[in-house]
Amino acid sequence: MAWARRSRHWCLILGLALVLAWLAPALAREPTRSPGNQTPSAAQPAPAGRTVYHGNLKSLKFHRPGCRYYDCPNCQAVFISREAALAAGYLPCKVCRP
Repeated sequence: MAWARRSRHWCLILGLALVLAWLAPALAREPTRSPGNQTPSAAQPAPAGRTVYHGNLKSLKFHRPGCRYYDCPNCQAVFISREAALAAGYLPCKVCRP
């Protein structure tokens, strides 16, 4: 009887491992964005005297210059204003509070 209980546990563990292996590629993908919520291109020139914010593509947080996370590898989105970052669905960083 004890072997049957252990066998059920192994079947459950194996089943969970298979489900996770099947879902792993979908979980690893970047979050999808709606057409109105596109990441701005880095080629946009900033108007003179304006702050350029960097947005993290994974955490969806944006940072101001001088923040320790401003130049992180995932900060590829560029915003010319705080309002543009908020409109794109990004949240302000809790460290630099842009």
